[in-house]
Amino acid sequence: MSINISPSIKFAISPRQMISIKFQFTRLVCSTRILLKNSSSSSNRWLNRQHNDFYTRKAKEENLKSRAAFKLLQIDEKFHLFSKNKLMNVLDLGAAPGAWNQVAIERSAKGSKVLGVDLLPYQPPIGASAIQGNILNKETHRLIKDYFILSSLERKDKVFEELEVISASGRHTKISESSVLEKEIEASVLLNESKERDIDTDMRHKYPVDVVLSDMMANTSGLAIKDHGMSMDLCDAALIAAIDLLKKDGSLVMKFFTGEEDKSLEKRLNQVFRTVRRFKPKACRLESKESYFICLKKKDYEFDKIKLFTGL
Repeated sequence: MSINISPSIKFAISPRQMISIKFQFTRLVCSTRILLKNSSSSSNRWLNRQHNDFYTRKAKEENLKSRAAFKLLQIDEKFHLFSKNKLMNVLDLGAAPGAWNQVAIERSAKGSKVLGVDLLPYQPPIGASAIQGNILNKETHRLIKDYFILSSLERKDKVFEELEVISASGRHTKISESSVLEKEIEASVLLNESKERDIDTDMRHKYPVDVVLSDMMANTSGLAIKDHGMSMDLCDAALIAAIDLLKKDGSLVMKFFTGEEDKSLEKRLNQVFRTVRRFKPKACRLESKESYFICLKKKDYEFDKIKLFTGL
């Protein structure tokens, strides 16, 4: 038997070889069908899980951007990251699609600033702002600092301007008495904060963030060791951001995939924070290897990062 490759070329092939080729082709077709079937089954299982998942349904009912919101809600219930009694600056890393932005806005005092950072563009919820950028980039760190410093100055100017207008009028305006009281309280808070921080104004500008949140994760590969390694890299990026941007006594929350290296990460965190806890919210799926480090009370403003990460 011969196979025509082109009008001028012929390739001779024996019947035995032809049978072998047909057999290999049949195996390839069968393998492809099995792969497609398994892929389809996996997709169907994911869709069914999403449809039947309690937190997915609840997120939709409460107009939350994703079920991840409940993880942060459960973390805050236990560790009290946010406060309704003082203005806060919150930095949310890996923020898309914005579920943690929503929780931070809801749990913080009115007038607090929430800034999301992500490699992907996303529409932040009302009350939050967003930067598309890489948290490993120093330019991103600079933009974050500039945002919070400018927001703080604008916030102070607005509060004092409104109080001055109300006081100068000497009569009732469209702003109610309760609103005036709220403004006076807000101004008092700002004045107290200024008095407390006048000594270290430079430090306040260098480290403007009260809470750093990191729900960052890389696309999973299905290989546990690889996924764990990528998770540790992102955790180190979040820790560096906290060292560079988080004020003294500030808090850090970071997601991680459990594995051999998480103990080394925990050791680094303990050098920077007074309290470090592992916590897996109920909203995490049981089969998931994800968990969270809750880090409270940053020990100081500045740390030697080379010593921290190398032990030298």
